[in-house]
Amino acid sequence: MKSDNIKGTEAWVEKINKHELPAFAATVRNLEKLADDDTASLPSLGKSVLHDQGLTTKILKVANSVTYRAGRNRVTTVSRAAVILGFDTIKHICITAKMIDSMLRNKDISENVYERLLKLLAKSFHSAMVARMLIGDRAEETQEEVYIATLLHELGEIAFWSIGGEITEKLDAALREKSGNPQDTVKEMLGTTFDQISIGLASTWNMGELLIRSIEDPGRRTPEMRAIGLASDYSKGIVNKAPRADIAKCVDGMSELADLPVRALKERLKKCTEQSVELAVSYGAKELTEYLDPNAEPEKVEQEEVFHQPDEMVQLKLLRELTQFASEGAELNLLINTTIEGLHRGVGMDRVIVFMLNQSRNKLLPRFVSCQNADRIETGFVHPLGINKTVFDESFKEHQQTWVTDPAAKEWRSRLTPAMQNLCQGLAFFVAPIMVGRKCIGLLYVDRAESQRLLKSEDFDAFRHFAGQMSLCLSTRITK
Repeated sequence: MKSDNIKGTEAWVEKINKHELPAFAATVRNLEKLADDDTASLPSLGKSVLHDQGLTTKILKVANSVTYRAGRNRVTTVSRAAVILGFDTIKHICITAKMIDSMLRNKDISENVYERLLKLLAKSFHSAMVARMLIGDRAEETQEEVYIATLLHELGEIAFWSIGGEITEKLDAALREKSGNPQDTVKEMLGTTFDQISIGLASTWNMGELLIRSIEDPGRRTPEMRAIGLASDYSKGIVNKAPRADIAKCVDGMSELADLPVRALKERLKKCTEQSVELAVSYGAKELTEYLDPNAEPEKVEQEEVFHQPDEMVQLKLLRELTQFASEGAELNLLINTTIEGLHRGVGMDRVIVFMLNQSRNKLLPRFVSCQNADRIETGFVHPLGINKTVFDESFKEHQQTWVTDPAAKEWRSRLTPAMQNLCQGLAFFVAPIMVGRKCIGLLYVDRAESQRLLKSEDFDAFRHFAGQMSLCLSTRITK
């Protein structure tokens, strides 16, 4: 359906969810689901985001920024970042990173629409930082809830402009004429308002009551609602270069809310802006900084290369971290997620899959999948043990670490089922047993099917090292 023919809140929400921002919507839903499960939040977080290596890279950059690092040693894994910073902080980092990436991904956007989008993103990001600062004396959970509600306050409008194309250019032109009420212009062309789209998206994503209340009833005088409103007005004034009197009015209101003298509040606002500029760069959105800092040089965002090159220093760091986790008695998920990150960022693998035995111990199922289209592998691959003499069976029963150099070659064809051929996409892969003592509990599989880069002998050696170290750590953990 062409965007010009879409009318009404439900239609726009459906288009954005299913056709424009499905990955962002899925990330938000998954994080909200994890947030409701106190026991599974931290262990499941690594697995939740590891399939998106671009997201993983941004999380680590932000976690190691001056704003969050605060003198700590460098964080090398998402799992460790979650332990140190807490689930709520990692959650808002994930949502911010995915939002910026998703909204700026479309290249089919006119210059005027692109400027609108950048201003809205800069305003949303900056206002979220300010709102959280304003209620810094509240519980961390409340601070993060206010951050997310402020960040996504204009979600409907941001999502609309990110679509690009003719409909966005028509609405932009109509709004630039400045004739009549802008809200009426939007409603006439879209059949709804940006606020209604925001509420619709927030509802389908289970984003909680605060975000919806802040849009439906912005005049409510709770500290959280006042923080959202004041921060949004202040950042909008900064980004759009509003008259000083308007900005000063916001500052007075924030001073009262935070119970700080105006001078002290201005110092905190200055620090907030500096942090926003630094974090925008960490999130891969340096082009936002020109709207936050007049001295910043705008720079078009380029998509980051998500395929890591082998890095022996990263390998060594993560192998050491594995050993440390084992001595601390770390849980299974943390050990496995650290291994996965080591194979991605240290060994340079595109896809990492951890197969584990089912309860009946007669099938291998993909339990940890870190790659693009991870859901398809998790739901579409089952390997029955003992039916065929395959590479997987040999690795599982005989505890072999195997390099399948060419799945199409005669020596391998008979030892790969059609499902395995489909999994590896006809390209080379490594597989190794996951051992606990003398017992095999699963298989570790890696390849470079997404980038189609060659596997080398030094890659196999590094893979074997990680597989062996993971098994050793698991065995040590069991015996403690």
